Amino acid sequence: MTLPTGFDSNFDYFKQTVEFLSQYSWIYQEANTCFVKANILEKMPMEFQEYFQNISLEDLNQFPQVQQPMANQNLPFSIKEFRQQLSALIPAEAFLKPFSWEKSKDIKMENFKKMNLKKRHEIQRLASLIQKQLKELPKCVLIDFGCGLGYLSEMLYKLNDKFLIVGLESDTYRVETAQQRLKSYLPKAQHSIRYFEEYITERSKDFIVKCVEELLPNSNEQKVDEVPKTEAHMAIIGLHACADLTITSIKLFLAMPYVRQLIIMPCCYHKMELCPKTLQFTNFPLSRCLKELVAKDKNYVNFLNRPFLRLACQQTLKRWQKCSRDEHTLHGREMFLRALADALANKDSQVVIKSKQKFEMPSSLKECDFDGFSRLYHIQSKAGAAAVRVEWSDEQRKEFHTILQRYPNGDMLAEGLTCLQTSMQKLCENIVLYDRLCYMQETALLLNIKLNVRYEKLMDEELSPRCYALIAEKT
Repeated sequence: MTLPTGFDSNFDYFKQTVEFLSQYSWIYQEANTCFVKANILEKMPMEFQEYFQNISLEDLNQFPQVQQPMANQNLPFSIKEFRQQLSALIPAEAFLKPFSWEKSKDIKMENFKKMNLKKRHEIQRLASLIQKQLKELPKCVLIDFGCGLGYLSEMLYKLNDKFLIVGLESDTYRVETAQQRLKSYLPKAQHSIRYFEEYITERSKDFIVKCVEELLPNSNEQKVDEVPKTEAHMAIIGLHACADLTITSIKLFLAMPYVRQLIIMPCCYHKMELCPKTLQFTNFPLSRCLKELVAKDKNYVNFLNRPFLRLACQQTLKRWQKCSRDEHTLHGREMFLRALADALANKDSQVVIKSKQKFEMPSSLKECDFDGFSRLYHIQSKAGAAAVRVEWSDEQRKEFHTILQRYPNGDMLAEGLTCLQTSMQKLCENIVLYDRLCYMQETALLLNIKLNVRYEKLMDEELSPRCYALIAEKT
């Protein structure tokens, strides 16, 4: 994503976002299953509580679209201030439609029949973008990180049979399946696409060079990492660069001078590696600018934490805007009762949700008794190799009624909390993605690399919430 209008520097933007996140960290700093146990509703200002207990469906669906005025102008001051501050921190580009693309009519989809709609949507659009970026080049070697079963590689070859593709995947079964698919569906492409097993790290540079040399003709004549032995243009690509793989891709791209482009889809930010000693993420913050800022406040780990990253990769507001009153009510009730179950469980047990096909949610919290609740949720011991079911105690039964009396409208407040999280999702994602862009610019400057880098909104959010492609080119 990018720097919102109104900010002169990255430092000023990150400073204001960190201050905002610190002020409203109660909204997301705990996992949603823990919000009752963590007393999050006690931290929700009374004006917020009153607002979400009386909000209309129209206002509830519209609320997260913070850059549009609410139909109801009579908002409480604290609610209005929250939306205004948030609006200023989210770039307008985050709400734009994805880039226009043209589906190639001559591409046959027989070998993609079993693919679900989301996966097909992602592969078609990313392949279309890569083709658009690289189609003018006479010869191009694509290094497909996390190639999986080879769907993206196959689609790219169908779009442009001049592409040479090296697919890297850590899972043995997927590599073997990708090779078998290639033999079955695209036998002519076996000289243009090769799959290799590799868990990609920053030390994979030599392995990548070896794979490319093996694919290119006359590989013994000249080494790739010295002077390119062909006029081939090399690019790192990837559809699901989960967790730290995007960062690894960025670092390899910057460290390998003969790799000219990077086109990759970041996702699963919440799975990034956390150092157990420092409780800080290895690759977040990444930019010098944000690192220096948060280093001044040792409490930043309380709000730039795993739940923050989980919120950054949560569903966007697209689906939220279409929810009915019944859908909001059911979600709020499920969320509250699940968190209530977690609050009742002790540290040595875990909550298990029973099949919802067998037991139905109560029609309201007032009608929820402990017997019905215990049919929806049970607890089992964490001790030992095998999980053992534990019966709810009389003390837990008593605490159940105490919490329900404390929060008679807990389901409404739970859905209000979800609404606030949905409002903040784009800001959280922008911080994660823009931090990476700043890191690339800072590193390129140190390495004297001329670099163009940007994000492009590629996917339909309703189908694929992680919809931004990172595009970088060494000029």
